[in-house]
Amino acid sequence: MKQYLPQPVIRDLETQKKYRWQTAVTLLILFVVSAIVNIPFSKEIRRLKLKPGEIDPKLSEPIMNSIIEVGISSATLGIVFILLGVFTCRKTYLGTPNLTAIFSKTPKSKYFNKSVILSSILIGTLVAIILLGVFEIQKQIYPVVAVNNRPSGLFYILASFSGAISEEVVFRLGIMSLIVAIIQYLKEVEKPTNTMYWAGIILSSLLFGLIHIPMAGNFFEITAFTIAVTMVGNLITGITFGLIFWRWGLLNAILSHFVFDIVFHVIGTPFS
Repeated sequence: MKQYLPQPVIRDLETQKKYRWQTAVTLLILFVVSAIVNIPFSKEIRRLKLKPGEIDPKLSEPIMNSIIEVGISSATLGIVFILLGVFTCRKTYLGTPNLTAIFSKTPKSKYFNKSVILSSILIGTLVAIILLGVFEIQKQIYPVVAVNNRPSGLFYILASFSGAISEEVVFRLGIMSLIVAIIQYLKEVEKPTNTMYWAGIILSSLLFGLIHIPMAGNFFEITAFTIAVTMVGNLITGITFGLIFWRWGLLNAILSHFVFDIVFHVIGTPFS
C-alpha cells in the first residue's frame, strides 16, 4: 500500500522552531473562528431537542454574547493544545510543516504537493463511503430509532468546517503529539519509533471516540450498542486522520477530515 501513496512530508525542525509563534497564532485564530462558525449548528441541535412547550434561554441569547462566550472558551482551550503540539514537534517530529512553510522561504511545492492533497481528499472520501455502507447494512440488521431529527445539510457544512479544524488541533496536534512525547521521554530515545507513533494514533483515536458519544446522544438513545458503534466509527476515522497527520502534516489531516464530514454528514446523511 505504501508504494501507492506519496512520500511523507519533510519535517524541517529548525524551521518549525523558528516560526513556531507565527504558526501558533495562526492556528489559534483558525481555532477560534472554527468554534464561532459552529454556533448555528450548536443552537440548531438545542432547538431540535426541545419538547413541545419547552423554552431554551440559550436560543434567544444575543448572537454577540454567544460569539464572545465561545470565543473566550475556545481561545483558552486552543492555546493549551496548540502550544502542546507546536512546542513538542522538535522531539516528536510531528507539528505543522505545511503551515510553517507559508512563513518560511522554503519552496512551497515541497509541502503543498498535489499528490498529497489529492490523496488526503481521496482517503477521506473513501473512508466516508465505506462507513456509510456499513451504516446501511447495520440499519437492515439492527435498526436504531432516532430520538431527534438531525440538522439540515447547511448546518452540517458549518459543523464540518468547525470540526475539521478544532478536532484535528485538539486530538492530533495536541493529544497525539503529547502521547508520543511522553512515551518518547519514558523510553529515553532521541526519535520516536513507528510503535510510538501508532500508540499515539490509537490512544488519541480512543479519546476521539469517547468525545463523540454525547453527540450521538443528540440523535439516539445512549445504549451499549450506540456507544460501540460510535467508538468503532470514530476509532476508524481517528486512526485515518492520525496517519495522515503523521505522514503529511496537520493541514492535510484537516482537509481529509473536512472532506470526510461533507461526504458522510452532508451527502450521505447517515442519521436521516
